[in-house]
Amino acid sequence: MSEVAVASLRELAGPDLYRRNAFRVTGLPVDVDRRTARARQQQLTAALRVGADVDWQGSSATAEDVRAAFDGVLGDPRRRLVHEVFAVWGTPDGCECPAGVHHDHDAAVRAHAAALDAEPADLLAATISGALPGQWTAAATAWTKTLRSASFWRHLHHRVQRLDDKQLDASTVDALRAELPVALVRPLLRLAASAAYPAPLRKNLAEWPVPARERDRLIEEAAEPLYTELESTVRDLHTRLDSGDADEIVAEMRARVLPTLARLEGLAPRDQHRRTDAVRDKVAVLLNNCALARNRATGQYEGTVRGWLAEAEKLATDPETQRRVRENLRGFDEAERALDQFRFTVDEIRRTRGRYEAARFLRGILSQVTDEALVAAIREMLSDLGAGAPTSYGKPSRPVRLRPPIRRADWGDQVRRGLRTLSGLVACAVVVVALVLIVKAVTDADKSGVDIHPADYSGVPQGIICVRDAEDWRDGDSTVAAVPCVQGHTGEVIAYVGLGETIASWPDADYDYLAGLARFSCGEQAIRFGLAPDLYTTEVILPAPDVVRSDSAANYATCLVLRADGERWSFLAASRQTGALLAVLRPVTSREGRDHNAPAGYCVELKQEHDGADNVWPIVRCDNPHWAEILGYQMLSWPPPGARLTEEATRSRLLAEARRACGELATQLRVPSTFAVSAILSEWWSEQSQERMYAACVAHRKDHQPFDGRAR
Repeated sequence: MSEVAVASLRELAGPDLYRRNAFRVTGLPVDVDRRTARARQQQLTAALRVGADVDWQGSSATAEDVRAAFDGVLGDPRRRLVHEVFAVWGTPDGCECPAGVHHDHDAAVRAHAAALDAEPADLLAATISGALPGQWTAAATAWTKTLRSASFWRHLHHRVQRLDDKQLDASTVDALRAELPVALVRPLLRLAASAAYPAPLRKNLAEWPVPARERDRLIEEAAEPLYTELESTVRDLHTRLDSGDADEIVAEMRARVLPTLARLEGLAPRDQHRRTDAVRDKVAVLLNNCALARNRATGQYEGTVRGWLAEAEKLATDPETQRRVRENLRGFDEAERALDQFRFTVDEIRRTRGRYEAARFLRGILSQVTDEALVAAIREMLSDLGAGAPTSYGKPSRPVRLRPPIRRADWGDQVRRGLRTLSGLVACAVVVVALVLIVKAVTDADKSGVDIHPADYSGVPQGIICVRDAEDWRDGDSTVAAVPCVQGHTGEVIAYVGLGETIASWPDADYDYLAGLARFSCGEQAIRFGLAPDLYTTEVILPAPDVVRSDSAANYATCLVLRADGERWSFLAASRQTGALLAVLRPVTSREGRDHNAPAGYCVELKQEHDGADNVWPIVRCDNPHWAEILGYQMLSWPPPGARLTEEATRSRLLAEARRACGELATQLRVPSTFAVSAILSEWWSEQSQERMYAACVAHRKDHQPFDGRAR
């Protein structure tokens, strides 16, 4: 029954959220009865029929607007309840609500409506200045307070009872509770997606009561049209480049692509959204290819071509693209120096042997080369010689030594020798760079004995280390074969997390807790490096249990990141620090043991419905808003009392024991009575022996509302 309410909420959630509100259009109070509503409908319909204007908060409502508004009031009660949420309630009348609840709700409605009613020109001026009008912050603050009020939700339950319709029940309110935070920010996101300067609007999103992970998803959803437009345009320009003019493609790219890319980065910053990173990289590849195409067509490098490559280097985000652009820049520099020497040689022939011999020399080489850029450069030199004007290409930094004039009979050998020399000069950059990389790779590979988990924390290596094989650290020896990150590798050491301070501050800490804490902390580090959990997984190297103590310099963990698909890769995945503070996905009922679970004393960001499977939950530090705190893990006896029972009866007894154990832990930790304590038991309990059976104990508010800090 709640689906209609959710669909209505999503339909209304746009910039006209309040302008289209049924009670705002009709002028009716939210608790109006059907008889009064029908009388008002007849009055307004008659007025519109004779051409009278119906005031609509400063504008005029059309007959269609009025009809839709009365449908909202008199039609499906589930739709009406949604319109009531965004209408002004006024003073309490029969609902037994505290007066402050209605006041806070109406303040939220008025502030949000005022923000959405702002003139487009005023909003543009505000976004240009980078400071939004105060109504946006006021609306976010007021709605946050309202949504966190239990009395607000009790009022909606009261309205369900008063409307007294079989299509309405408590599930409708529960559905609105889940969907309302998202609906409140959709108007903001739609404005941001269409704004010339979306960053201020996007930053305001953080002030609304929407979890960080959900905010990122909503931003990408709002940015989808920009992503689609950019990807389609870049793909089209790439296709046209094959037969088009590079200058024309770049001009169109600057006019159509770069402004849209700037808007996209204001809405979905590249350090928080990988798809933005990928689109930006596609633009860099296009600009790089345009530079290569222009060089092939003109033979020129300095100026336009080099400028395009430098711009592509700034735009590139993928390490492989960055490497290729830099190699092109270096290769062009070497090729340009070689071409300068060749030009100097041609100029020397012109001055010592004459214009005719210089042109003959060039035509002999032109007949044997295939490189388009070199052909274009030779044709330009021939054009200069044919014009008859004095030409001089200047003296290169290392001038070519010319041999004494040779006999005409040897001229063919001279051409071939010159061609070989020129080819060598043009290829010099590529050969030198390749040799340097090969020598460096071999040298670095020989220095493979890097200990990534030494006995003393002060001796850990600095910087990110790329490890060639997973077996290198899984064999119990932390000395690994490190390779350059441009070579194939299976893991990257991204961080070291200390555990000594934690031991000192947690008297009852055991090795399972420390292992869980290390895995959580390494997951945090991977997120801060912008490594998506669906593409990369983390693995840890832990100190041996017998050396763990509060004053030990060995109390730290080494964090490694691997591809989720188990494949190798040939670039630096952890190439940048994003500083992102997102939830880490960790299990609480891992079949591998308690040491693979989220650590006790940390918190679950969002309400979870446990289905008995070994699922991962979003875990955060408890100074962030969250749904529950993990109190700890309690070992359970196996088999439970009552042998030879059915599986269902056995599970029932085991669950009762888990609840008793979690209750004892809550008493020990002095969890207040305002919190409920749940025992989380997995479905794989029957597979385990007595030594490994346990339950996770989590404390949460009885109304499941989010809270800050610990539950004790």
